[in-house]
Amino acid sequence: MTTADRMIAVSTNASTNPFGEAWPYARTPWPERSAPLYGQNFASDPFSYYESLRKTFGAVAPVTLEETGAFRGYLILDHAYQLEILQNRGHVWTRDSRWYRDFAEGALPPHPLVPQFAYRRSRLNAEGMEHARLSGPGNKALAELDLLRTRILIEDLAEQLITSFFPEGGPAEWNQVDILDQYALQLPLLVMMRLMGMDEGSALATGNAIHEMLSGGPGAHRAAAELDSRMRALVEEKQRDPGPDLVSWMHHYNRDLQLGLDTHELSEDVWLQIVAGRGASTTWICNTVLELLTNPDLNSDVIAGRCQMEEAMNRVMWVNAPIQNLIGRWATQDTMLGGYHVNCGDMAIICLGATGADPTMLSASFDVSRTNRSHLAWGAGSHGCPAPDLGTLIVRTGLEVLWNRLPGMRMAVAKESLTWDLPYVARSPTALPVIFPLPPMPVTNGQQWTAQHSFISNPPRPISTEPKERPSEPQGRLPLWRSLVAWWPKR
Repeated sequence: MTTADRMIAVSTNASTNPFGEAWPYARTPWPERSAPLYGQNFASDPFSYYESLRKTFGAVAPVTLEETGAFRGYLILDHAYQLEILQNRGHVWTRDSRWYRDFAEGALPPHPLVPQFAYRRSRLNAEGMEHARLSGPGNKALAELDLLRTRILIEDLAEQLITSFFPEGGPAEWNQVDILDQYALQLPLLVMMRLMGMDEGSALATGNAIHEMLSGGPGAHRAAAELDSRMRALVEEKQRDPGPDLVSWMHHYNRDLQLGLDTHELSEDVWLQIVAGRGASTTWICNTVLELLTNPDLNSDVIAGRCQMEEAMNRVMWVNAPIQNLIGRWATQDTMLGGYHVNCGDMAIICLGATGADPTMLSASFDVSRTNRSHLAWGAGSHGCPAPDLGTLIVRTGLEVLWNRLPGMRMAVAKESLTWDLPYVARSPTALPVIFPLPPMPVTNGQQWTAQHSFISNPPRPISTEPKERPSEPQGRLPLWRSLVAWWPKR
């Protein structure tokens, strides 16, 4: 049995690691000098902050994420080290959070990120053969999508959301909207829920639960439990009555490949695809809008066709990375990293936000950020994003529709007045208000939640002699586009 396959054998507790063995003695104390990865300087300008860390510490910086210094890790600033950890060719690093020694031993203080480290029986925390088994049905199902037809679905939903920007009485001379709250937050989530085959009621309730869970407020734990319950109900429904959607195809490949995923494991993968698709795509849309509206040369190039929208999106990956840090790689043995002696159970943080300032990656002589695709926003190795084409399609289509519908759009406030959340993981402003002068173009499609086109075929029906339970009411139909967008909770 390899190291990767043994990682799933035994649950971690305070006295043993996932192998069921006692934690080894920590040979090396935490470095005497470390830097805070929190505070106003970090929040307002993380890119300058990362560069100052590089000058002070080099390729790897010991950082703490809160005031007590107990929540800590090694911030990986240079591309080469990031790739080494993500690809994990030496089988040293893992995504299995049971290897996080401080977490296992209960040494972490309260922090908004701590609940995200709880071990889940999903591909997110699995390695080796178990990771392949848990990710198999989902990856195979994603490969069934017709991306050309999926684009039509995304266009439909984008058109509906943009039309909702305008008041009932018609557009004013100047209209204002928060692109983050009313567009970027909604579009990726609505697309993913539609691809999963949710009916109207489930989509609205699931969106509310995800929003409340990610807000970190007092209802977050209840919302997380509700979300788990809804994902299980969706998986069970599609097992009884499959249709042209990703969950039904997951069931098909789970049977066809004899992978043996149970309802809980399938539900976890549905949950992961919806939430992961929402987070990165939302921030990517928002930050690209910000870059285009505050970079006149780039905006002119896009409008004139000298620069494709995807080139502008790629530039954002370098200058304002949507995902700043991948928090969650742990050493399964003592190792060396950037001159530091790392103990078994220590955490590494992949700092994607620092890559744009890595002197080995970008040339100062000309702007290569439009075409340089060597960023690690999609990850690398076995835990890389399984659907980069779909993620890119959602963002690119959403931006292209937005630019076509609102050609006069501009910032409603100065860029310097925007406020930012702490970019532990993602970085976007707390709001992105814009104004635009022109009325919407006529909406020609997208009037219903169940679109008339098909973005995926029906999976083969399972052979069964048991009668199928069918819903008592028609599923998946949204009478008018305003029902689709009116439910979204305000931030």
